[in-house]
Amino acid sequence: MSNGSVLFTRGRTRLGLIEGRLCKGWLTLLAEEGESLDLEATFFLSPQWQGGNFLGYEGALERIRFAIDPRENLFYFGGLTA
Repeated sequence: MSNGSVLFTRGRTRLGLIEGRLCKGWLTLLAEEGESLDLEATFFLSPQWQGGNFLGYEGALERIRFAIDPRENLFYFGGLTA
């Protein structure tokens, strides 16, 4: 799937079978400290989805280094190094 292309699909979720499309686009994680991060990600778009927004691992988070601190309610992220 290249930039601008759309793939129609369906997937099983905790809310049942959902039909939608996969689209590639750019996502910016805005930093309160340090530098913001731009990355290409795959988005699932469906008018049927009622589960709220979320970041999935495959197609988005797998492309960055991240950590979550639930005690402080913080999400740390950074680019991958070669």
